[in-house]
Order: sequence, then structure tokens, then C-alpha cells
Amino acid sequence: MTSSIDTELFDALPTDRFDSDPVILLPGKPTAALPREIVTGLAELAEDFDDLADDRWLKTEYAFRKRRFSLFAADTAARRIDLLEHRAFYQDSELNPYAGGFERKFEPLAERTRRNPFLHQLMWDVLAVLPAERLSAARYWEIGVHLIRIVAQPGKPGYPAPEGMHHDGHAFTSISLINRTNVAGGRSLFADLDGVVYRKLELEAPIDTVVFEDPRLLHDVTPVTVAADATEAARDVCGFSLNPLLAEQPR
Repeated sequence: MTSSIDTELFDALPTDRFDSDPVILLPGKPTAALPREIVTGLAELAEDFDDLADDRWLKTEYAFRKRRFSLFAADTAARRIDLLEHRAFYQDSELNPYAGGFERKFEPLAERTRRNPFLHQLMWDVLAVLPAERLSAARYWEIGVHLIRIVAQPGKPGYPAPEGMHHDGHAFTSISLINRTNVAGGRSLFADLDGVVYRKLELEAPIDTVVFEDPRLLHDVTPVTVAADATEAARDVCGFSLNPLLAEQPR
């Protein structure tokens, strides 16, 4: 097949993506191949993970997750991204038995993060790899942006997905690695709807991204533990929840 789609952050992708497998792995391009503005934006985004608040909805005696969350609307016709009004994050308890069934109020992204050119490019590039027929059916897409740091210490693992094998409840989900330090574990697992794991992926380098069509599978991430003789580990990811908006222009 010669037909493909090009993006700024990832190598060319075949047009038959998502046909037989609802998961696609997108290895990030080396920073030497990226525009200077994008490289600077990636470095600034990595710094922003130092300013995340503890997740107040954990059920352990220690905080292993820090995060911020904001919502955006992408106008694919005008190629415009707008910040939406901040609101709580909600998942049904059937989707997330660990922390679903109530509104979780996370701190919004910092202003510098919201304007970050790398973050905006990542939104456009993840949208670009979605199936063409899905993109053509909706001009506007709501993108929930989650900055999440999972930390671990000896004897205190961090759980990227404490709810276990689950759906997210969105049309598509993406997870992009921004940084990992002294990490063992943190492997993404994907299962069919019967719960049989058929694919295991590890995001190893900055910008490495996995995109998946959430209703077609279940997914989980193995616990993060401390590698070798380190005293702390950290895994920083930028996650997107992507849903088409079929109504008028969002506000």
C-alpha cells in the first residue's frame, strides 16, 4: 500500500490503520527531526509536570498520581483549537469502578501549558491518525487533555490504571509519553471484549504515543515500580480523550 498520512511528530502511517486492530502505536520522531519551536515546547511541557497537584481520589495511604486536566474543542475545518469552560471529570461507575460515579475536580492546565505549541501539534497529529470517515463525520472534536505523573518508591508502586482492565468511555483515547525516570513496569495492555490480552506495548521514548478506539477493547497499564537501586521513579504521560461534537460550534 502506498497511500499514507503524514504528521509532524510521527512517521507516515498506512490508511488501513484501525481496520483489524483498534490500537495503533506511533513511535515519536527524534527531536533532531522536529522544528525548534516544537522541541522547545516539548521541553517546556516536560517541566510543567513538576507543577501537578496530587490526585485526591486515590484509595491508598500514599499519593502515587499527580495530574491536571482541561478541555479543548478542535475545529478541523478552520484548524483552530479553543479552550472550553473548565468542568469536573466524570466517568460512570460501570466504566470505572475505582473512581467512577461522581465528579472529580482536577486543577486545570496552567496557562503556559494551554498555549504550548507542542501540545497543540500533538492534538492535531493524534486527530490526523483517526479513521478518515470518523473525522469527516464531525467538524468539531472535544479533546480532554490529562497531564499525569505516576510516581513510585521502593515498596510503594504507582498504578497508572488502578481500576484494572477497563473502558474509558470515549470514542478514542491516546497516551503520549513525555518522560520516564528510573521506571520499571508501566506497560500498556490491550484486551478484546472478552478480556483476553492480545497486545502489550511499552512507551519508551518521549513522544511515543498509542491511540486506540476505546469501545472496541479493554485496556490496562501495569504498575510502575522503581528500577535498579533508585529511590524514586516517575512516568509522565499526556493523555487525550477524543469525542466528536455533532452539534453547533462548542462553547
